[in-house]
Amino acid sequence: MLSWLGVVNTALVVSFFWALILFGAVGFQIMADGSLKSMLTIIGTSLIILISMGYIAADTALGISDGLKPKPSDPLYSPGVFTIYLVFPLVAIVIFGLLQMTIVIKFLSARLPMVWLLCAFICFAAGQAIMFGASKKMCESTNRRIDGAFFATLLDTAAMSCVYGFWSAITVDDSNVYEEEEYKF
Repeated sequence: MLSWLGVVNTALVVSFFWALILFGAVGFQIMADGSLKSMLTIIGTSLIILISMGYIAADTALGISDGLKPKPSDPLYSPGVFTIYLVFPLVAIVIFGLLQMTIVIKFLSARLPMVWLLCAFICFAAGQAIMFGASKKMCESTNRRIDGAFFATLLDTAAMSCVYGFWSAITVDDSNVYEEEEYKF
């Protein structure tokens, strides 16, 4: 059962970060923002990533084929899962950040949204540092009552809140459109 939870978690994490890259590219208006074509592209490719990464994780965890099996001497050694679960999200965050910085600096000529983006990166980096750097020590010193995952989750939530603040800072408020006569209920 735990193997399947790991498979689902890995597939969801990777597809989430794939969608993050696509959401970062939306601002360049390659396809009309919110159009059926852009939504189907994001949903369709995210589903493809979800299924394919789920297969890779399942093959690694459950040994469906011999191609991705971990070494018998070290069952925790899995370069494929390491790459898709840890390296790809980092690359996706860097790509998202670069895309958003390009949009804000080049097209919007604004600086305030960059503070939100910087805060998001700091929160995310701090969460990952705690998760991978201090989690074991924390777990041992609290007799296994708490580990770095708790603080990493809090900081990841703060990072997502900062991304929302960033989005809010670069989005034009068009609420006055709905105050016109034809939209009153």
